[in-house]
Amino acid sequence: MFILSILVLPLLPIFLINLFSKELKYVRTIPIISSIATLIIIFLYIKTNNLLYIESHYELITLYPIFPLLGINMSFSINKISIVLLILANLTIMTALFSTFKIKKRLSHLNTLILIISIGIYGLIISDDLFIFFLFYEVAVVPMFLMITNWGYDLKREVSGPFQKVLSSLSVGTKSYGAYKITIYLLVGSLMIFLGLGILGINEGTFSINEILNNNNMASNNGIAFLFLVLGFGSHSALWPMHTWAPDGHGTAPTAGSIIFAGILMKIGIIGFIKIIITVFQPIFLEYSYIIMLLASINIIYGAFTAMMQDDLKYLAAYASLSHIGYIFLALAMNNEIGISSAILQTISHGLIICLLFFSVGLIFNAKGTRSIKELNSLSDNSPFISNIFIFSAFASIGFPLTSGFIAEFLIITSVATSPQPILIIVPLIGIFITTLYMFRTVKKICLRYVGNNELTKGAATDEKIICILLMIVIITMGIFPELFLNFIEGESIRIIMGI
Repeated sequence: MFILSILVLPLLPIFLINLFSKELKYVRTIPIISSIATLIIIFLYIKTNNLLYIESHYELITLYPIFPLLGINMSFSINKISIVLLILANLTIMTALFSTFKIKKRLSHLNTLILIISIGIYGLIISDDLFIFFLFYEVAVVPMFLMITNWGYDLKREVSGPFQKVLSSLSVGTKSYGAYKITIYLLVGSLMIFLGLGILGINEGTFSINEILNNNNMASNNGIAFLFLVLGFGSHSALWPMHTWAPDGHGTAPTAGSIIFAGILMKIGIIGFIKIIITVFQPIFLEYSYIIMLLASINIIYGAFTAMMQDDLKYLAAYASLSHIGYIFLALAMNNEIGISSAILQTISHGLIICLLFFSVGLIFNAKGTRSIKELNSLSDNSPFISNIFIFSAFASIGFPLTSGFIAEFLIITSVATSPQPILIIVPLIGIFITTLYMFRTVKKICLRYVGNNELTKGAATDEKIICILLMIVIITMGIFPELFLNFIEGESIRIIMGI
């Protein structure tokens, strides 16, 4: 039960950094210490419950009833999948906190928002009750509006086409536009989720995910709830065509916001698919999985082609992220053990790689004062560490051998090849090919193109090197020893497929 302490642990640093808001060294280090303590608690839970040596694990913790008549309780459930998602969320939050070290304007407020988001993410990952899941869901999403409007960027975006006047009047490219667009999309998505969870809970007579799973009916008659949840979770994961908020959100958000968005918040919808849709609505999901396959395929191809057309590094990373989200949904739609395992592996792998990619983009912007690929050059000569980090994250994104991206994409391709629709294997292969093209081209232009009169640029600070090296170590470890991860979640993947 001590694992639940991670939900209240961030409250202490929130209090302390606002108490000592003028002492920047405390505002920077206290949240990092809290994140490290959270990670230690997670590893202690793994050791205490001997999770490295048992096939599967499930612990249900019910604290107290909230609305007994509706069967709503403050309850949480922990399995191996939730443990690996907690680790990903922790590393994402830690990376975001490191990215704020050079911010001096109201840093205590920014880190407070990040810590509040961490509470929401941890809570929704381990929540068992549908109502509690939605409660923590909103805690994780709402602070992003404040983060973008206060610490975001105003960008120069060219507007053309039949809606040019309308888009120009909306101030496309500004941080206000990005923040409101995200808020509207996510609020509508949240409304869909709220309606879906409400219909499901009322029809089943309980809001406990565990009890619904034990119900032989398996919610197979809740088609409306299934539709609402697919739309809601799909929009939060930027599944095409509900994706347009993500690029503008990434582009206008501060580096910390982009890291949190791509690293874990865009995974919230995927968590919803794994935790609720695939398990609770398995018969309906199987019947309509071809729709998910189609949308995932569009995500992969569209995201890759659009990323290739970008000049802004953040928008390139944002569309690359959309493409890789498609791989995850494609693997989930295969509904086999390899597909579920590879989807979870890709979720963790992509979360780590995109964190490093956005962090490196932030380093490049701080060093060069621009994110334009056309204006950047000589990075390897002027800032070798930053250049090496960007090159590593770019290669990891295309699935270079010995990185986690390689084994994740290989298993996804395998899951498609062994499915009843092996022809779909062409989709991830095309996606990988296009990703390789634009990543190689970008590395060549900004890192390897030498301009003789370019001034030397300051390199990365020690704290920035620490978090980059940590992420690189984890990415390489997962790439070299994937069996450690796959063996850890194998039993849980089988449980999901069998609907138990």
